[in-house]
Amino acid sequence: MHEIEVPKQKSSVPTAEQKPSPWARLLKDLGNIPASLDLARVLQHLVKLVQNAVPEHAAGIFLIDEETRTIQGQVTDLFDQDLSVGEGALQKALRSPASFVISSLASHPPTSGMPQGVRTQIVVPFRASPQVRGALVLRSRKPKAYSQKDGEALSAFAIQASAVIESALIHQKVVQETDGEVERDLVMAHEIMARLMPKEAPKIPGFDVASISIPAKTVGGDLLDFICRPDDHYGFLVADASGNGIPSALLMTGFRALFRGLIQIDFNMRSVFRSVNQQLVESTAPHQFVSAFYASVDATTGRMIYVNGGHVPPLLLRPGQPVRRLDVGGPVLGILAAASYHEDSGVFHPQDILVCYSDGLSEAESPSGEAFGEDHIIQIVEQNKHLSAEVICHTLREEAAKLVGSNLRDDLTICVIKYL
Repeated sequence: MHEIEVPKQKSSVPTAEQKPSPWARLLKDLGNIPASLDLARVLQHLVKLVQNAVPEHAAGIFLIDEETRTIQGQVTDLFDQDLSVGEGALQKALRSPASFVISSLASHPPTSGMPQGVRTQIVVPFRASPQVRGALVLRSRKPKAYSQKDGEALSAFAIQASAVIESALIHQKVVQETDGEVERDLVMAHEIMARLMPKEAPKIPGFDVASISIPAKTVGGDLLDFICRPDDHYGFLVADASGNGIPSALLMTGFRALFRGLIQIDFNMRSVFRSVNQQLVESTAPHQFVSAFYASVDATTGRMIYVNGGHVPPLLLRPGQPVRRLDVGGPVLGILAAASYHEDSGVFHPQDILVCYSDGLSEAESPSGEAFGEDHIIQIVEQNKHLSAEVICHTLREEAAKLVGSNLRDDLTICVIKYL
């Protein structure tokens, strides 16, 4: 057996290739996992995502509890469940510091589940919780079936999948220690927040729009919303409630209903922000607040008007020009009763790219404390500016995933708008 170990390195900024990758939709589809917190169903769905990407490959996900020494997993029908194949490659990979391990498995007597001949295996280890290690395993009947780029893509997927698995592990522990009422509440909260998020970005003539949103816990406090207005006007709302988890989600649910109701009847953004701020001051605890960025775009003229209420400034990248930070507006909503808000405007030029995001992206940190940062965001967008909004959006997500590993401590939301 021949193995290639790829050490974990500081992530570089890749430029996406034109040739479609079988893994391209994995991260996007990861956000569409059904609202179930049952661990077995989560593992089953993750394996299905991989199988849909490469139907001819065998795939499995395994979790090893280091405290109880038990193994749990889900595999596809093509997967050979004899873990001794390849001289314990799975166990070796779990002990390795590498991001992934590619092995050439020697031929052996044929069986009904495993034809004779050389096969290739890739093992992507990850940490699902402090005491639970995990591994994503793929096997192919073809020699040299996996490349370093395959490993990097699968590693990014495994890192994000580990956050989903950790939520299921926490939920499993809560259910074991409490009654079914807690489970019902968590599932209901998860379903409510999932319904608030748009299923897909709007189709706007002359624009290319893509977005993703990932909670740090079972439910989160980030909001991404698209509001269709009369006469080819489209609204984009990105907001972040203080904290995360259920308290943050409840605050954001109320904020969304309030903002949507007001913006539909009052086209004056400054007035809407003042009204929302006042109501949040009166109805929330002193430590609770919401940062929000809202922009209205005229698809006919390309003109944009926006207000930034204490949110991380979106970045407008224009060819040959300095990056513009959209920071005009006022403070976060819910703290200062007398706060005032101001509008700013601009006109989109061809090839302009607007990147809106929550601080879960810019302030994402590696386990050693290295921050993702605004400069890194700009660098990634610049290197992928000739590609689609969806590719830019998911490249940002993949790079953040490589940096933080399973250390996602805050909700993550990204929206990319390109003017064609």
